[in-house]
Amino acid sequence: MQGAIDMAKAKSKKKEKKLKKRQERCEQVAAISPDRFDEMRQALQARVKASRYRHSLGVSQTAEQLARIYGVNQSEAAVAGLLHDWDKSLTGDELKRKAKKLKLAGKEVREHATGVLHSWTAAATLRDEFPELSDAVLQAIGRHTCGAVGMSDLDMVVFVADIIEPGRDFPDIEGLRAAVGEVCLEELFYRTYKANFMYLLSADMVVAPPSLDVYNSLVVERKERLEAERAACDAPAGDEASEAQLLAVEIARREQLAREAEQQMALARKAAEERERVREEKRAKMQAEAAEARAKQPEKSKVERTPNGARIIPIQ
Repeated sequence: MQGAIDMAKAKSKKKEKKLKKRQERCEQVAAISPDRFDEMRQALQARVKASRYRHSLGVSQTAEQLARIYGVNQSEAAVAGLLHDWDKSLTGDELKRKAKKLKLAGKEVREHATGVLHSWTAAATLRDEFPELSDAVLQAIGRHTCGAVGMSDLDMVVFVADIIEPGRDFPDIEGLRAAVGEVCLEELFYRTYKANFMYLLSADMVVAPPSLDVYNSLVVERKERLEAERAACDAPAGDEASEAQLLAVEIARREQLAREAEQQMALARKAAEERERVREEKRAKMQAEAAEARAKQPEKSKVERTPNGARIIPIQ
């Protein structure tokens, strides 16, 4: 029990430290001015199709909302969401050539998973258009398709926003939207990544090699996180420890008694059923023996009598 308490305290300190680092980073990162953001928006509008532009605005707004909820820099989230599909304006062949030139993907990925290339090519070249973009923003843009092992908070926010923005519609999306703010960012990202991964499989689409490694890593991390959370929930703190321990012992004792009572009842039911079976077998046996005895008895000859009741004796 003491080990669980220590684990809970350590987790609490780690969580506080992580939140503090998030807040410090949000304060340190210079926000993109509204005018500059509008310039980026106009450049995007002139570059991509209208449907892609609307999607990008939806991702930007959703990323900003998620950032506010989960303590991530809102300016970076909005900008990364806005520009994440910057290279969607390129054709498949153009993306392949650009990715090959930049040495961003092997031939197999370029040929069979072209849909992920735009994130990598944009992350590698967007600073040419907008020099003020931070490494964090470019990384989030580069990871919004396949993800990566060790995603940052901003990476996760942009990835999730791309999937659940208002323009999207698929069977599991309402569950993901409802989970926002109800679960931690890591859990929200896991559920979103899994939903997207399963969609690719169900649609018989090629899964880029990095995605499998990311998914496996997420499964392991989630298992460890849930185990730590369960330990923290089970661990009381301070003066409440002894009382909680006694309560836990009493609950366990009552549960054990209930299990034992159920077992006794089950044994009693089984014994009663066995006794009834034996009685039925005896009853059936007696009936069979009686029937057999009747069958072996000779049939009595019929005695003839006169109308006045005198017996008629046949003459031999």
